[in-house]
Amino acid sequence: MNLVEKIMTEVDNLPSFPMVYTALSNAMEDPMVTSDKLSTLISSDPAAAMKILKVVNSPIYGLRGKIDTISQAILFLGFREVKNIVFALSVMNFFSKEKRLVNFRPMDFWAHSVGVGIATRMIGRAIGEKNLENFFLAGMFHDIGKLLFLEFAHEEYAKVLEVVENKNCRIKDAELEVLGLDHARAGKLLAAKWKLSSGIQNTIYYHHEGTLPDSPNSLVAAVHVGNIIARITSLGYPGDNLVPEPNIDVWDQLNLPKGFFTSMRKELQRNIENTTKMMMD
Repeated sequence: MNLVEKIMTEVDNLPSFPMVYTALSNAMEDPMVTSDKLSTLISSDPAAAMKILKVVNSPIYGLRGKIDTISQAILFLGFREVKNIVFALSVMNFFSKEKRLVNFRPMDFWAHSVGVGIATRMIGRAIGEKNLENFFLAGMFHDIGKLLFLEFAHEEYAKVLEVVENKNCRIKDAELEVLGLDHARAGKLLAAKWKLSSGIQNTIYYHHEGTLPDSPNSLVAAVHVGNIIARITSLGYPGDNLVPEPNIDVWDQLNLPKGFFTSMRKELQRNIENTTKMMMD
């Protein structure tokens, strides 16, 4: 059994998604579903509902005024974004918070991932993207393949981190050297297993390049730049300390407004630690 087969077998043994997420997914397959029905489903799990409201009121979404009910959350963010929040919180609970290797810890991984998610959504908003429902989730899950390695290829990933330290190289290059595949490919396999949208699957796979092979894509571009920003601002720890150069074509494509990065950096550094802890509690 090769590493890919081993990991995919282990993924089958991950816990089932919480009942509230399954019920929500089933309900959303009905084109006539109402916000009242979805609100009732989510509110049937008070603990989940409370956490969702915490996330909605966090800096991630930058909403003006406090959101007090699930109905309001759906109204302001839409059905799918609320579903994405439920999904993100579920996934964070799937993986061990205790497993760590050298200086690579799940808490630091999630701090980086949430930082990329927030940065990605801020970029989407800044470029006038009208459909932002997948921007936070795509940014947050761009490196999810690393957690697969940490969880299910623990000893092999220790060797990856040794190569990173000894050669001072990008973690994706060390993964290819030791494992034969990198976290982008592993993450896409997991996203496909979970039946995430093709947009999120492609973003996970191409976030290093910043563009799809045949066309530019604003979601992939935003995650590409969001990842670089999170690394520059030292948000969490993604497994290596190197900051990749941005794809110049992607940079030109986004055409972000002047002064965006200065204001964004301050906001990210101010809010990311509390947001990560809140999501992991």
